[in-house]
Amino acid sequence: MLWIQFAGPAIVGNDAYYHMRWSRILRESAPRLPAFSWLPLTVLRAPAFVDQHFLFHVLLMPFTLGDLRLGAKLAAPLFSALALTSIFGLLVAYRIRHRWLWLLPLAAGSEPFLYRMSMTRAPSLSLALLGVGVYLILERRFLSLAFLTFVFVWLYNLFPLILVFALAHAVTVWLSERRFDFAAFYATSVGAALGLVINPYFPKDFLLIFHHVHMLLAETTAIDVGTEWYPLDTWEMLTGNVALFALCFAALLAFDFGKRSRDRRPLFFLFLAAVFLLMSLRWRRFFEYWPPFAVLFAAFTLDAERLEFPRRVPVRLRIAALTVLGAMAILNVRAARAEIRDTRDPFAMRGASTWLAAHTPTDSLVFNTDWVEFPELFYYNQRNVYVTGLDPRYLLDSHPELWKLYDSITQGQEKHPATIIRERFGAEYVVARNDSTDFLGAAKASGDFDTVYSDAYASVLRVR
Repeated sequence: MLWIQFAGPAIVGNDAYYHMRWSRILRESAPRLPAFSWLPLTVLRAPAFVDQHFLFHVLLMPFTLGDLRLGAKLAAPLFSALALTSIFGLLVAYRIRHRWLWLLPLAAGSEPFLYRMSMTRAPSLSLALLGVGVYLILERRFLSLAFLTFVFVWLYNLFPLILVFALAHAVTVWLSERRFDFAAFYATSVGAALGLVINPYFPKDFLLIFHHVHMLLAETTAIDVGTEWYPLDTWEMLTGNVALFALCFAALLAFDFGKRSRDRRPLFFLFLAAVFLLMSLRWRRFFEYWPPFAVLFAAFTLDAERLEFPRRVPVRLRIAALTVLGAMAILNVRAARAEIRDTRDPFAMRGASTWLAAHTPTDSLVFNTDWVEFPELFYYNQRNVYVTGLDPRYLLDSHPELWKLYDSITQGQEKHPATIIRERFGAEYVVARNDSTDFLGAAKASGDFDTVYSDAYASVLRVR
């Protein structure tokens, strides 16, 4: 993971710029919780702000002691390695045969997985917790499971995944033994409830959950919400994970639905792999979870059928399959390195941010024409506050009318946007990427702006 990470100089993952800067602010303010004042028009304005990655940001603190860029590039490989270790630990704990061979597809069976695990984001650590959670569910250690869920709530807002795991186990028990077993679900529910109530952001955390559920269920075609809320390209999904699909297909051929009462773990992992595959086909942000649980499904299934399945596969075919798998792993690692090497310049927004910090009043609002740029703007400049960031629906949910104006302005549909920007948003300066041609074209045609800073990537305009 280190070798993949350092293929290029950039911090991997747009949100990572926000995570690293906010983690340093948290560390410098400890033990007091600092106010988050940088998105005053959104649902994340200071009075309502909830740090949905609080524990993740705490764990990032040691990596903020020096250069934040280097810290981010060291944290990501460590966290992803912990995640892979957690999943591999299940193969060790349950004595799966040839487990060191299963490490190959687990670690390098999917190029999109390798790239996304290289981002400095919370899903890596959440995957680590899910691996431990699976063990606690299967071993019926419910007190520990409740505590793990409590920790999960503080770590990442996708903590409901552990409740889904508990429900999947209940369904597995019912199909295997025709009895109800909701003990794991009760334990995770108690842990989640305690994590939400015994929380530095209680009771505001419940309101943010409402916003996230709304975002999850909302129609994404009505607003440009960023790639995380869209599915992976079908061709990319197939070609980047061909080895995993082949393993799952082999496991399905070997799966004996008539023997689930003997060992229900393969059925449990089949449910988890299927759920995550369906979620990944709908939302890219869940893709990190499918590859490892696809490998677990294949490993536990083929191990459970060891009395019959290996005998039906010729030795030469097994060697050929291993050779192909090894070649695919090499190709996936090389592709992940190439994608990181091609990541854009990590200093792209530094020039515009530095100019704004030096020439504008403290806490003055800047009209950023793309919500995606907020993490980098915030990373380089905490002197200003911004119109939107992290997710466009945060502005939409807070001020629907302002969002409509914002969208109209950034799409270049307003002939004289300067007056709206000054009077409705309270901003005197605009920062825009140079490829924001719709807005920049309308701004130039209006004659109501002066370009006060420009470089190869971004421009700063002042409202006349």
